[in-house]
Amino acid sequence: MTRGLLLFLLCGLGAAMSACSGEHLDRPLPPQAPAQAIVLPLTTSAVNQACESAVGAPTLDVELKRTFFDDFEQLDKGWSRWHPHYDGGWDANKQRWLGYDWPVKRTLQGNQEQQIYVDPGYKGTGKEALKLDPFRLVDGRLEITAQRTPESAKAHLMGYEFVSGLLSSRPSFTQKHGFFELRARIPAGKGLWPAFWLLPDNKSWPPEIDVFEVVGHKPDVIVQTTHWKDPQSGVRKVSSCRTRLASATEGFHQYGVLWTPDRLVYYIDRRPVAHFKTPAGLDQPMYMLMNLAVGGTMVGKADQDTPMPSVLSIEWVAAYQLSDSLR
Repeated sequence: MTRGLLLFLLCGLGAAMSACSGEHLDRPLPPQAPAQAIVLPLTTSAVNQACESAVGAPTLDVELKRTFFDDFEQLDKGWSRWHPHYDGGWDANKQRWLGYDWPVKRTLQGNQEQQIYVDPGYKGTGKEALKLDPFRLVDGRLEITAQRTPESAKAHLMGYEFVSGLLSSRPSFTQKHGFFELRARIPAGKGLWPAFWLLPDNKSWPPEIDVFEVVGHKPDVIVQTTHWKDPQSGVRKVSSCRTRLASATEGFHQYGVLWTPDRLVYYIDRRPVAHFKTPAGLDQPMYMLMNLAVGGTMVGKADQDTPMPSVLSIEWVAAYQLSDSLR
């Protein structure tokens, strides 16, 4: 198979989609700890406003200081650090974050997703907590589990076929620029859609930075994407790269993005795999989200063949700030 045909098969066609790398990572690196300060290779070659492979690109080492870290030795289900739903905004009068009880903040209907995100206290449309918990701590790891909705809960969950989990750092951590990283093992299966991504603090969309997402029936292809809006025309744009990682479902890997004023660099196991020019307007603080969706426009429909329960297993998540020279 020629390289051109391989890239075509990996990228597909689409007016908004850029070229992608189609690179292979067959030799996983040993895990690298999320220390208080790390040194990361930053690509130095010219970047364009289309995602391109960064494998083999020249680099220089930059030092970053840690600003956020969670290794999930515990998970506060009072939800002061993480929210189990999308952001509904801050209510200054009630002095609380909104969205917890809103079904619209528990799934992305525009994506035609088949799951609703739950937590032990969520009532759905009922009057009592459904006590559905997609979050477990196992051997120092966080497991986000998707499963078929229990029959007893369907009436209170608008008929959604699956329940799963999402965590958002919106209540405790946002940051402009920096390095955002997660170490995880990815599930495989038809209709599964695990992701680690960033959204802006000001609730605008786009932009969006997808540090990684995976189409469940193609779990060896890591998709890393940025969405933005052209500040002059208002046209929404997207640029995406794909990298083959044969062992994505077999073990844990680190997925990261370095966001600087002039470039975005995507990493797998702290190796730069793709990069492109930071779009104009991508300059607002952002917060982190990690979730396991089921079904949707990108991954297709989950059905009786989709393995359930399915688990996205996360060892830790961290963020770092840029040095003064990169700001």
